[in-house]
Amino acid sequence: MKLGRYVRPLRTVRARKRPHVAFVLSGGGVLGAVQVGQLRALIEAGIVPDVLIGTSVGALNAAAVAADPTPAGVDLLADVWLSLHGDDLFPGTRVQRALHFVRKGDHLYSNEGIRALVRKLPVRSFEEMQKPLSIVAANLRTGAEHVFESGPIAPPLIATTALPGIFPPVLIDGELYVDGGIVNNVPISVAVELGSRRIYVLTCGAPKPTTLEIRRPLDVLLQAFAHSRAARVDLDLLRFADAADLRFVPPPSPRPIRFNDTSHTQQLMSEGYELTRAFLGQGERAAARA
Repeated sequence: MKLGRYVRPLRTVRARKRPHVAFVLSGGGVLGAVQVGQLRALIEAGIVPDVLIGTSVGALNAAAVAADPTPAGVDLLADVWLSLHGDDLFPGTRVQRALHFVRKGDHLYSNEGIRALVRKLPVRSFEEMQKPLSIVAANLRTGAEHVFESGPIAPPLIATTALPGIFPPVLIDGELYVDGGIVNNVPISVAVELGSRRIYVLTCGAPKPTTLEIRRPLDVLLQAFAHSRAARVDLDLLRFADAADLRFVPPPSPRPIRFNDTSHTQQLMSEGYELTRAFLGQGERAAARA
């Protein structure tokens, strides 16, 4: 089943104008609320991206700002986050989830909650965005990283948030795609390949691998992903230290929040905002406008 020609391999030469400022937004599940506060502080300070690149929940946040890169756009994103409940994305009891897995075989949860979340965006395609957007997902067959940049917005967003075994993979142009965090959770490399000169990196303060508790089978999966993501970020820091002006927006201290616990949303947004304002106040604001 064809869903449109809107996949572009990572290393394809892009014809778009070289961006000056890029925002790179990492994955992080419910901790993605931190990025809402970070985005608000940056945009209020007049730091507006020329391009946004996102993985997993970072892609959802990036899409909202690419559609409306103003304080009003961030307000809309914050409203979406504050209306979100864990059961919206992860419904059912343990017994119901087990039965669902037995019937479906490859996932615990349907992606209907994610689909409903994507429908709250004010645009339906990449071409409607006010700012260029790149979404990173993983090809399930090849394990390769793919960057989506044109066509309908919903399939790539649903794909990049499809954690294997948790949500079903998404079929796009005959290929199955899953969570981009598996291959590139902090897609600095995409911003560099786009030619970005100044790159703001917005992470979520996700727990380090050593801080995660192993209590359920899902925790084993998340622990493995955490190790993989940490190794990739360390490698990219070495690879791209001299390729661009990398500016890491500080996230809150890591904390062990359950993957479906949205009760900390307001606190996470506030902490992200205040930490970013402090970061900008330490000379970053003037440097960013230089």
